[in-house]
Amino acid sequence: MKKLSIYIIGMAVSLSACDFLETDTFDELSESNVYNNLESCEAGLAGVYDPLSSTKLYGGNLIMDCDGGSDIMIYNKQYSIGMTKVYLNNYTPVDKTLDETWTELYKGINRANTYIDAIKDKPLEAFGDDERTKQRLLAEAKGLRALYYMNLVSLWGEVPLRLTPTTDLSSQKLARSPQIDIYNQIIADLQEAEKGCLPADELGGPGHMSQTTAQALLARAYLWMSGYPVYADKWNEALTYARKVRDSELHELVQTRTGELYQRFENGVLKEDNTNGYRVLFIDMCSDQYNWKESMFEAEMYSNDLNITRESASIGLSNGITQGSGLDPENGFCYGFWNGSRILFRMYEDDDQRKWWNFSTYTFNRTVISENEEKATKKYRTDKELDESVKEGDAAKWRREYEVVRPVTQYSTSINCPIMRYSDVLLMLAEAANEVEGAPTQEAIDAVNEVRRRAGASEVSLGDFTSDTFREFIRDERARELCYEGNRKMDLRRWGKDYFMKRIRMLADQNTVADGSKYDKDMVGYPVAVSGEYAGTNIKAQPGIQLEDKHIYFPIPEAELNTNPICGQNEGW
Repeated sequence: MKKLSIYIIGMAVSLSACDFLETDTFDELSESNVYNNLESCEAGLAGVYDPLSSTKLYGGNLIMDCDGGSDIMIYNKQYSIGMTKVYLNNYTPVDKTLDETWTELYKGINRANTYIDAIKDKPLEAFGDDERTKQRLLAEAKGLRALYYMNLVSLWGEVPLRLTPTTDLSSQKLARSPQIDIYNQIIADLQEAEKGCLPADELGGPGHMSQTTAQALLARAYLWMSGYPVYADKWNEALTYARKVRDSELHELVQTRTGELYQRFENGVLKEDNTNGYRVLFIDMCSDQYNWKESMFEAEMYSNDLNITRESASIGLSNGITQGSGLDPENGFCYGFWNGSRILFRMYEDDDQRKWWNFSTYTFNRTVISENEEKATKKYRTDKELDESVKEGDAAKWRREYEVVRPVTQYSTSINCPIMRYSDVLLMLAEAANEVEGAPTQEAIDAVNEVRRRAGASEVSLGDFTSDTFREFIRDERARELCYEGNRKMDLRRWGKDYFMKRIRMLADQNTVADGSKYDKDMVGYPVAVSGEYAGTNIKAQPGIQLEDKHIYFPIPEAELNTNPICGQNEGW
């Protein structure tokens, strides 16, 4: 996917009948102008994939702005106190981030609808006289439509269910559908994707949806609809599809690896040359290497915005280890807007290798050499400093020092974003098995231990849990393994409205008075000096302080309501 030319992407984008809010009516797609050969058909599918990598979706908003302010990831820039932000729970229906995310998701849906409508009746000669190729293209497009709708239902709940091309404002008008109807369509599309997508080993990369990715997304969809507010009791189905992925024997977790790329030097001394597989996975992801057996499906980024090909995003730029030099040629600039919370920090055992990958053991010192030359040097924290000060810190999962597209720039990165990982499948299997049987099973324990063993965390036993305690253990394990990857708020939501509220309100404990008198080393809070109206207020506490019942879902953007007045607004907005 990364190697598609900008011409093909541009061609594919032009094929969409209209993007959201456009008022012009375009000509109908016809035999004379499009989709008469395989190259054209592949280009059209690339256009359906294209929104995934946008900064408005997996390139930024979906894994940061829309998922920030959860119990495990918080915005950290104190100067934003008083500003309106999605992740501070003080937003309104005219919020730009919400509008852009909504619009981009429906752009993907409209491209899928247009593409499906255009190729479904094409003769086989347009697909190289290969029925399997035609079915694959349709299957991937339907799988992508399902994925776009999964994000919409996750963030907004009831939304308009558009299954035909939106060509003008009259076809834009549509009321919101019940969540059960949206989920049923998601499942129907993913079942078609399961039938038609290629096996993962035939693809050999995570840029296209595979058969097992469709199965994993089916497990996720059934898991989601089994929770709040649908409560459809589809645990059996979730378990069935998670097992299908496991039993395919196509997927496995990345394991320990050695080599120059994975070495870590501290003060010139080799500290690590036998790197844990969890760290290897993300080092490879940052350095543009695929591990498709674990990272099953990724939103692919490319380039550094210095040439005509602009498929880059902000993974590792807005999140990652803060690095303030925009001129260092080796260690890319990083705003470091996001911290892992102390709530997350306390979930890890000391020997869990995920702990000091998702939280950083080092910072960067900036040295100005000349007007056009700077250097960023790593400064490792001592064990004492780590113990005393890093109870929360940079959300460090993606690290720009490993980027291979050079020169690194201050404005974008080429780091991919995982949409589905095999470890997620294992944890879904464990969760679903517990709910189906009403108690932990050995199958569930084995799945969890596969994830924990790779991380170097202690393994667990069947006798350690009741159904309730295992349920809570899985919830924490999902945070430990999948933090910062964009689904935490949906997890909290599906586990119940009260649970969602309780977990996010825990962030309010980070509030302090300016003199630090509320500081307690064993609590979430810590002292911050803030002057003026917001004295004693910590920006990291704001999501919990501002949280109201209406924040269980985002409001329907005002821009949608202006063009689709029959849509209706979410409760409380």
